Amino acid sequence: MKRINYLFFIPVLFSLMFCSISGIYAFPGDVVLPVSNMTTKEIGTNPVNKEFGLLRSVEDSGYPLVTLTIEFPERHFTEVFGLNLEEVRGVSAEMLQNAVGQYVSFEYNSETTNDLIDLVMEERSLIPQGHVIPDGAELLTVVGTLSNAAEVTQSDLPDVLYVQTIEEITVPFEYYITPEIVQANGQQVIAMYMQRTRNTITSLRVSK
Repeated sequence: MKRINYLFFIPVLFSLMFCSISGIYAFPGDVVLPVSNMTTKEIGTNPVNKEFGLLRSVEDSGYPLVTLTIEFPERHFTEVFGLNLEEVRGVSAEMLQNAVGQYVSFEYNSETTNDLIDLVMEERSLIPQGHVIPDGAELLTVVGTLSNAAEVTQSDLPDVLYVQTIEEITVPFEYYITPEIVQANGQQVIAMYMQRTRNTITSLRVSK
């Protein structure tokens, strides 16, 4: 793991602001690959993935979200999945905890999301607590105007804020909006982020 060196990044990133062609930059690194070895069935234009695996752990990610670690012993790999307890019928936190160590059959969908690492305005980080990024991860940067961040997040779920480049390329981020971020709404910012594959379970049943 490695921490971002802001003394290095900030001058470089601001120099990029004035030589941008597309407004989006990629730093060298290994691409974060999507889930492999999964069985996919197409329904219309939306892929629905069906799987059967061994539930290894359940972690509270802030109600109503939980994170499940599921092992696929025959294929020798483990994957992480998210689940919203308010959206998946017949599933509760207690049920999931009791199912640890058992096989489950489930359906899920996968999507690529933008994981916000830092947001910088006028050489000042708006997310000052510091961040750790995985070794070899591809760090992307977008320079543009921050929008949809006029109010502090009030719910248990994150809001969606946007950064739009001068070429009108809009990059969305799910994030909990803080007072510091509200102050930057409508201003030019630098957003540093990684792209991840998010697997979200839509139905689940414990095998007997």
